[in-house]
Amino acid sequence: VPMVAPGNVQVHVINSTLAKVNWDTVPLKTVRGHLQGYKVYYWKVQNLSRRSRRHVEKKILTFRGNKTFGMLPGLEPFSSYKLNVRVVNGKGEGPASPDKVFKTPEGVPSSPSFLRITNPTLDSLTLEWGSPTHPNGVLTSYILKFQPINNTHELGPLVEIRIPANESSLILKNLNYSTRYKFYFNAQTSVGSGSQITEEAITIMDE
Repeated sequence: VPMVAPGNVQVHVINSTLAKVNWDTVPLKTVRGHLQGYKVYYWKVQNLSRRSRRHVEKKILTFRGNKTFGMLPGLEPFSSYKLNVRVVNGKGEGPASPDKVFKTPEGVPSSPSFLRITNPTLDSLTLEWGSPTHPNGVLTSYILKFQPINNTHELGPLVEIRIPANESSLILKNLNYSTRYKFYFNAQTSVGSGSQITEEAITIMDE
């Protein structure tokens, strides 16, 4: 098997899901056989928004030939990773380079996990929601937009409300009675807005 590990391993984080890794080729005499390529082992150490450590699953990408770089796609935003690089010949792989730590920046969150609308009255509705399963960063706020729908399914004026990230419910007041409303709801990080969920609800006709 090869005798030495690739040196001068560098990681360049391109965005929240993609990184580029560079290394120096090893002297051919240390390969001790036919150079087939380089393997990059990488794994997530922790999610920076959760601080939880789960079972670590190592991923492996093989770059054929006498390459000096490779791309690591499909990373999770706002996470800490480690990687190392090894030389491969026909017999197997050489020793690993020292582990390099790198962090991916924040991304946009997934959609809120649910949106429930309860307690209809003449002029109010209660909204409850769950935070995104994948915040992909630090949540800064929720954005609620809503508009009335009339009997011919035309949409009325859109109202937008920004809600603090630590809230999980809201009572909407001053609505019209016996009116159907359509709601659009999403979460935000400093990077931007995540995908929205929609829901409809009707205020009651009379007490």
